[in-house]
Amino acid sequence: MPRYQSSASKAEDNRSSAYTLLAVGGIGFIVVVLIFCNVIPLYRNAGITKYLVCGVMGAMFVLFIVFGIVSMRDSKLLLVKAKSENSLRSEIKKWCQENLDSAAVDALILKEEDSGGELTGEEMYYRRTEKIRAAIEDKFMNLDEAFVDDFVDEYYQELYEDYGDNSR
Repeated sequence: MPRYQSSASKAEDNRSSAYTLLAVGGIGFIVVVLIFCNVIPLYRNAGITKYLVCGVMGAMFVLFIVFGIVSMRDSKLLLVKAKSENSLRSEIKKWCQENLDSAAVDALILKEEDSGGELTGEEMYYRRTEKIRAAIEDKFMNLDEAFVDDFVDEYYQELYEDYGDNSR
């Protein structure tokens, strides 16, 4: 399954792509116009070849500019989405801090565990993340699965690994 990518990082990727496309498209289109107007003497007496090359290259650079504008617009839309995503993330984190501390999650696992055998660190990790994920999905409906997985991994590290319990 692909890793989750936040809307803020997608917006940054789109913005850098937009800048690149706009720069290449603008410079390329200017060069094509200069070639067409014989300021840059590349095709002297070339006839139709000059028009064909300038037409195709000009169209390509115009498309770069259009894609750059579209990418910049998408970047702005993703920034708006990132704000709501960050708000949701902080709301979920606040709820988890109030309702899901390490002792409560471990108590849920021990209450469910019937066998007298000790769980390994890896089994504890998977059961803890499963319980945290289930609690979040019960409280907050219709969340993206990749978003929840990313949040649970982040919250697990904050909850357990910051206190020296590196159970994985």
